[in-house]
Amino acid sequence: MEKEGYKVTNKSFNNLLNADIALSDDQIDLNVDQHTAYLKNFNKEKNAGLASITKIPTVPTGLYPANKKVLRDVSSGDKVAIPNDPANTARAYNLLVKAGWITLKDGTDPITATNKDIASNKYDLHITELDSSTIPRSIKNFDYVILPGSVAYSAKISTRKILLPETVRSEYQLVAATNKKNVNKKWAVAVKKAYHSKEFKKYLEDHNKDNYWVTAKSK
Repeated sequence: MEKEGYKVTNKSFNNLLNADIALSDDQIDLNVDQHTAYLKNFNKEKNAGLASITKIPTVPTGLYPANKKVLRDVSSGDKVAIPNDPANTARAYNLLVKAGWITLKDGTDPITATNKDIASNKYDLHITELDSSTIPRSIKNFDYVILPGSVAYSAKISTRKILLPETVRSEYQLVAATNKKNVNKKWAVAVKKAYHSKEFKKYLEDHNKDNYWVTAKSK
């Protein structure tokens, strides 16, 4: 982007909600730490108009060790922390299904699953929904935790520690997001071009040795 004459300034936020509010209020132009399901939920709850420019490499949500280090040690009454925002909460319940620890009621939409959709809880797990950014700091209070990729990345928790990764659905692929009115602006088109460039592809090949990022075809 800078080679094409743009000035890029990075700004960090404590949580994604604040980042999306800033994006919606035109305090920033772009963010790159949310997936489509979260974006749609934010637009619905805040009557906002955020939109995707392109899909980008994604760190998968994973079931991580806390006080217990392997999946086979799960037992009755274990404590599990999961994200509390609707999109990632559903994502976490799907991962617990994949682990074989819970089942969801027939007909449950995997994108909107909540604790009310749990049909069975094999180990009578105590599942606590927390702000995802606080889970790494509370890890000693739980037997297992589920972390979205962006949270694990920010907390410098390696995906090599994942006990069970999610199967990344299209709705959970990270996107470069902006205000809908900006999607066709010259700089937004340049952002999309950069993500699809040979230079960026080479960067991923050189820096993704542990398959930290999952990629998908962008629309």
